[in-house]
Order: sequence, then structure tokens, then C-alpha cells
Amino acid sequence: MSTPATDINAELSAVITTPTVRRVVRRSLYWGVVTAGLLVLGLIMISINGATRIVDRWGADETAPLGSRAVVTVLRDAGVDVVVTGQLSDTLAALDKPGTTLFVGDARGILDDEQWPQLLGVAGHLVLAEPSQLALDALGIDALTAGPLSTGEALELFAECRVAAAVRAETIRATGIGYSTIDGEICFDAGEVGAALVELEVDARLVTVLGAGSVLQNGEITRAGNAALALGLLGQHETLVWYQPTPADLSSPSFSELTPDWVNPVAWLALLVGLAAAFWRGRRFGPVVIENLPVVVKTTETMEGRARLYAREGSRLRAIDALRVGTLRRIAEGLALGRASGVDDIISAVAGITGRDVAALRELLVGREPASDRELVELSDRLLELESFIARRVGLDGARDPHDSRTDPSPTGRMDA
Repeated sequence: MSTPATDINAELSAVITTPTVRRVVRRSLYWGVVTAGLLVLGLIMISINGATRIVDRWGADETAPLGSRAVVTVLRDAGVDVVVTGQLSDTLAALDKPGTTLFVGDARGILDDEQWPQLLGVAGHLVLAEPSQLALDALGIDALTAGPLSTGEALELFAECRVAAAVRAETIRATGIGYSTIDGEICFDAGEVGAALVELEVDARLVTVLGAGSVLQNGEITRAGNAALALGLLGQHETLVWYQPTPADLSSPSFSELTPDWVNPVAWLALLVGLAAAFWRGRRFGPVVIENLPVVVKTTETMEGRARLYAREGSRLRAIDALRVGTLRRIAEGLALGRASGVDDIISAVAGITGRDVAALRELLVGREPASDRELVELSDRLLELESFIARRVGLDGARDPHDSRTDPSPTGRMDA
């Protein structure tokens, strides 16, 4: 039973393509494995980075031990309006009420000496969590960083001052930075390393330097009087603006500020030299002349080049398939089968003319794969022999007298191949 009528090239594409695809897959298997390995490695790195993300210290919505969600939640439950901001402009816009406490926790040191002064005098009470000496100098606050309160376990410190929030807390267990001052009130003094809390008055506004920043963290809030101190400092007013600077506050320098002074003159000089060189070379060579050069490639050169490529790559199957395609096309044209004839139709027609076995013809024209160059040459010779025999037979049949039985070489009307 013949297949549906299709083009000869389409019929042979499956025979030609299948081994070729297998060969390509084998060659690209290494790169496929490498690509899959890189994808797996990327997924592992993404999962690791996601699992080890950096926790924001004093984060208002952070539930980790370093965060401060517990303090913020308790203040909101007590009726304090907590406004969380991450940018200086938003912070200044939120400070529009007279009775407001401003908390600033710049753990990453983002604000510079031009931004810090903008926070002074805009709130009734300014609470600074472990500010750097740069921040204190920019704000003009009479306080100095003395040193870390503790290098290991948290210290238990006693208030011993007149600050109301510290008096209610009595004692705290905390770590952080110690500060010293001359004019301000000192609370929770740790000796030579400074005090955990310093309260001063700057421009008639209250400023609290909280060196014991751990009292605000979720992991330390329940120790000693840490909660009483945190709630007492931050809950004095009806509104609390919780400000943690983010990279949005970073002031990026312009390109001209990043480049040295000599870059612009050198760039202009290089541009002028390039233009002069282009003008000089252009005048020297003159205009471009277009010359039409006909190129003729002989068919034999193309055939020999393709044959050499097949021989170099050992592509015996591709070479024999190319010969088979040409043979089948010429046989189909010689037998007037038309371009719509399939391979099975051609093989059936050839078997009827030559008297050969259909299976043997299919193996010759489609199935057999040459295992060596000798077999490739042998198959090529057999294809040429078959095509020549069909051409002779078609010529004899065309010239035979239908009333003359002497032209039949056998009683069956077939010629032995």
C-alpha cells in the first residue's frame, strides 16, 4: 500500500534527518549537561541568598531578633500613631505636628553631614539610636563616642539619673555604644566606656542619644527594664515618626565630579585628532570605485567541494542519501510519474519494469546504510547501474511495436536485471 502522495524530498527527509538528529544530539549532549548544571547552581544560589538575607536592625516590621516590631506594635496598641519612613523627604513631610517624637536609626551610616542637620529642630523629641561621631558633629550635639559598652554579654546598668523614662526602667541589660557629655544628663553609666543614654537640650528641643540600641530589639526587649525604657522614650507624644534611612537617601556624585580635571581636555584633543586623521586618509584614498566582477562557479567544483566535506566528516549516510534523492528524481521524471509521486510509487514502478524484488529495491534506494567507503562506492555504482538500466528499458519500450512479440525478451515481458 503506497503512502499519500507527497514530494520526493519530503519522503526522504525522515530517512536523512533521523540519523543526523541523533548525531547532533550526541554532539550537543555535553553542552546540555553543562547548561543544566548552571541552571541548578543558579537556583541553589538564589535559594541560599534568599535564606540568608540581611535583616534590618530596628526594622519596624522586622520580626527577627534584631528588628523592633515588638516595640512598634506595643506603641500602636497604646494609641501612638507610628509613621514608618525610609527617606528623608518623607520624614520631613511627616513632621507637621507640634507634638511629635522622631526616632532615627541609621544603622548603615547612609546620611551625610549635609543631611543630618535637616533633622534638628523639626520634632519635639529627637531620639538617636547609636549615632556615629559624624552624625553628632553634624548636629552640633555636645557628646562624644567613648567606646562599646560590652564586647560580649549584655551589661546590667542602673539608671542613676533624673530622666523619667530611665527612672521607670531602673535597670537595663543591653549592648551598644557608650557616650560621654559635659552639659547633658547621663544615664546608665558604664564607667570608662561611657553611658548608655545621654539626654541634652539643643535649640530648646530635647535630644536623646541612646547608645544601648539593643533595648529596642525584639530579642532583648523583655530583659530587665528594657521595655520600660523603650516605651518611655518613644511614647512621650501622640505621634512617632520611625525613620530608617535607605539607599534612596544616598547622594550620587555627578560624572564630572567622578572624573579628574584632565579628562575633558584629553577627550576633546582625541576627538580633534580623530577627525583630522579621517579627513587626511579620506582625501588620500579618493572616492570609492565600484567594479562589477562576475563570479561563475562550475557545477563540478560545487560537487567536488561537497564531496570533500562529506569525506572529511565521514558523512557516508548523507552522501548516499544525496545520490538517492537525485536517482529517484530522475527515475520519476523518466517514468513520467510526476512530482507528486511518493517513494513507494517509484519503487513499485521500478519493480514492474525491471522485475526485481520490491524489498531489494527499497533497501537499495532507501534502507541500506554504508558502513565503509567501499560500501558507499558500491551503492553508488548500483544506483547508477539501476538508473541506466531503467533508461534503456524505457527507451526500448517506447520504440517497441505493440504488434511485434519478438521485442519481448521473455514470455512474461520482463528483462532480467
